[in-house]
Amino acid sequence: MSYCQYCGEKIDEDAVFCPKCGEGLVGENTGWQEFQIQEKIDEAKHRANMYIISAIVLVTVGMMGGVLCVSSSSLGLFGIVLVCLGIGCTGPADRYEHKARNLKEPLSERYEHKARKLRKRRRR
Repeated sequence: MSYCQYCGEKIDEDAVFCPKCGEGLVGENTGWQEFQIQEKIDEAKHRANMYIISAIVLVTVGMMGGVLCVSSSSLGLFGIVLVCLGIGCTGPADRYEHKARNLKEPLSERYEHKARKLRKRRRR
């Protein structure tokens, strides 16, 4: 684990923003920082989608195998195992979706903050 350079809070190695103070941890260049954040969001969404697809395939194959091979107890058991594996894939998918949402929130807040600053400047 590493620590935030602004407030000293413990942070994950792949953290982009400090969970305590909200400061950006990627670098000084905001454009590059936002690009890296968007890259991490896309990667998390991709992984979540892969787990969801795997879950659908495993459950479908498991159910088909279980229905078609009822007479054979070993193949029916294999179908049950595939269904369980498919259901187990939904947990990691949810974690990656949660990670993508958490990365997106500070990014959208930063855009809102910039928009507010720009509106204040225009009013003056």
